[in-house]
Amino acid sequence: MLKLMLVDDEPVIRKGIRTSIDWEKYGVEIAGEASNGRDALARAMELKPNIVITDIRMPVMDGLALADSLKTQLPDTRIIILSGYDDFDYARKALSIGVCEYLLKPVRAEELVELIVKFKNEIVKAQLEKSRSLTENITFNESLQQIRANFLSNLLKGEYSDKPSIFEKAEALKLDLTGPEHLVFVIEIDGFHNITRDMPPRDIDLLKFSVMNISEELLQSRAQGFVCYSESEHLIGLAGSKGLTEVQMESVCKNMQYFIKKYLGFSVSIGIGRTRKSILDTPGSYSEALTALKSKIYRGKKSILFFDPQENVKKPESVLYPFNEEKEMAACLKTLDIDGINAVIDKIFTGFAESRATPESVKNICSRMIVTAISCMGEMGVDMQGKLGASFNPYREVEVLDVLEDLRKWLLSFFESMIVLVQKNKTEKFKGIIKAALKYIEENYQRDITLADISSIVYVTPNYLSRVFKEELGVNFVEWLNKFRVGKAKLLLLEGGAKTYEVAEKVGYRDYKYFSSIFKKYAGCSPKEFKENQY
Repeated sequence: MLKLMLVDDEPVIRKGIRTSIDWEKYGVEIAGEASNGRDALARAMELKPNIVITDIRMPVMDGLALADSLKTQLPDTRIIILSGYDDFDYARKALSIGVCEYLLKPVRAEELVELIVKFKNEIVKAQLEKSRSLTENITFNESLQQIRANFLSNLLKGEYSDKPSIFEKAEALKLDLTGPEHLVFVIEIDGFHNITRDMPPRDIDLLKFSVMNISEELLQSRAQGFVCYSESEHLIGLAGSKGLTEVQMESVCKNMQYFIKKYLGFSVSIGIGRTRKSILDTPGSYSEALTALKSKIYRGKKSILFFDPQENVKKPESVLYPFNEEKEMAACLKTLDIDGINAVIDKIFTGFAESRATPESVKNICSRMIVTAISCMGEMGVDMQGKLGASFNPYREVEVLDVLEDLRKWLLSFFESMIVLVQKNKTEKFKGIIKAALKYIEENYQRDITLADISSIVYVTPNYLSRVFKEELGVNFVEWLNKFRVGKAKLLLLEGGAKTYEVAEKVGYRDYKYFSSIFKKYAGCSPKEFKENQY
């Protein structure tokens, strides 16, 4: 619905306009009212009405002053001035400041409705055109960005063999690449996968577009160039100028990091290749920027990473899979030794740092260790695949972590969660064994049963059952069985005419004297004394 605002210092006039017409019928609502121009202007800035009907003569601020301010601050608002004065000077001034209609009081309802309907149609048409134009602009900009990205991709793949064709395409895309020197830089959003995990694709595109916009604007304030999408998740920038130094480029990149963090709330890391004197050589600068960015795994997030030819000469040492540490890890898992696991992980990651292993090697080793640990859990009777879910993929989990410390923390957290699962599984297994054992005892306590009898029923060794019994119930098997039998014996002794030797046999004791001894130990008196004390 369109929003209409009424401004008149006479309440009866406002009420008449409000109640004499069924505004809802015409798709209009009375959004607000005011009795003078000053209050009306304040309300209008809050409500943003589509149409304002105002009297011309009012205290504090009259209708003409209100109209003048509205046309400056809300230029799309249609203004209708009502006046009881047939004064050509007022009308001429009103029209000169952009008032749409000037009507004399008393205005007829039919006349006002006709005018409002006319305005409504004009406003709706203007809104549709504006929306269409905005959509076309967005589509054009998206297409332009894609064309620019394709152009840069082809340039960095070395698909152009001569400068004139490059500059001709750049000019068509309104890109200044005259240089004469150029370098390539790569922008990577830190923690990109975690930030965008639950985002719809459209929002992810918008996020990358925002990074691109901020970065390009800051780049062009200091040099030529542009920033665009790449075939991967990072953004690529091409910078050009005469004598662009590392210090200047670092300053530009720091500004990018500052404003991206300020406006978007996350950090970025930037890899920078060396300057090339010919734009045809930019593929080499791009390769260097990607190589520099790989150092982020050791340097951490929010890094600005220049390609260092000296460091690149030292090829990363080949990293052997840590088989010994894997065995230590498995042993620590079986004994639930989290401190031991922590020490093993520290040893492995110290080795990564010392050898400057590539991110790919680090992540492959971490993933393989997770797979091995899951297999180890399976041997211990823990269904890790069922606990983690069918969609769990260790390679995908590790891939989203882009710095060494985050990888170390995540891996330690993963192993800690595994230990919790082992402990939980162990507790549940213990409870199941004890439950079955106690059920068997209740059903067979009258017989001469042994720990070996019960262990064969619950499918564990007698020694294991003995340990579980002690851990879960706080007493050993024999002690628990004797207490249970004495409890049953008490109930039988309370029955009239119960014979002590008969009770002994009924609760599993063939030796009457031994029964009396056991009874006295746990009941504090002999069977005979127990019976006498009850009567």
